[in-house]
Amino acid sequence: MRTRTLTLAATALLCLPLAACSSDDSEGQPKAGKTFDCTSQDTTQAEWTKHCGDKAADTAKGPDPTKPMALGKGIETIGSPDPFEGPGGGVLEITPTTVIYSKSATGETAENGAFAIITYKARSTKAVAAAESAPIENGGWEWVAPDGQAVDTQTGNATNVTPNGYTSGGTVKPGTYQWRTQAFDITTAQRGGTLTYTDGDDTTWRWTMPAKDTGPELTKLKTAID
Repeated sequence: MRTRTLTLAATALLCLPLAACSSDDSEGQPKAGKTFDCTSQDTTQAEWTKHCGDKAADTAKGPDPTKPMALGKGIETIGSPDPFEGPGGGVLEITPTTVIYSKSATGETAENGAFAIITYKARSTKAVAAAESAPIENGGWEWVAPDGQAVDTQTGNATNVTPNGYTSGGTVKPGTYQWRTQAFDITTAQRGGTLTYTDGDDTTWRWTMPAKDTGPELTKLKTAID
């Protein structure tokens, strides 16, 4: 009995300065109130996977489609569904850059008060051609007004707005990009809404739109809609 008592006392003294002597379920976990250093060069692969894996995975996901992004933020989207070989075709990097509001454009007058015209860059990032998802596929573009009303590109006279030098659909070949526009026929009160795009994977991406003309393509776009 005396020997066992001495052995336990010696063990307790040895463990005082160490953080890993615990024998309960918290063994190997960071101490309460402290965070694990995922950038430490001394971290083993097992430790990193255990304490940092989820954090790294969240970072790799990129932008959160549930949260509106700023104008000028680009995202990678799954291309239009392929009816023969799978749910999506290629990958399109889409970057809205500019919004302009105008009562008339390319010879057309807005039926509801104003056209909201968006310019964006569509780039194919994989070794296959990619196309945008279309409304007929439950995809494509919408303008969500501040009060929540959704306006599609088929409303009013929006489909007749075709700025010179821009396209509005079709396939983007691998390794290339196109400058494109989408137009919405909205009321004056619907300026400054949220631009949305639903891709071939049924993921909806969102951008917050300023309520006034904004973006680097303003001069070029104004010329193109005259």
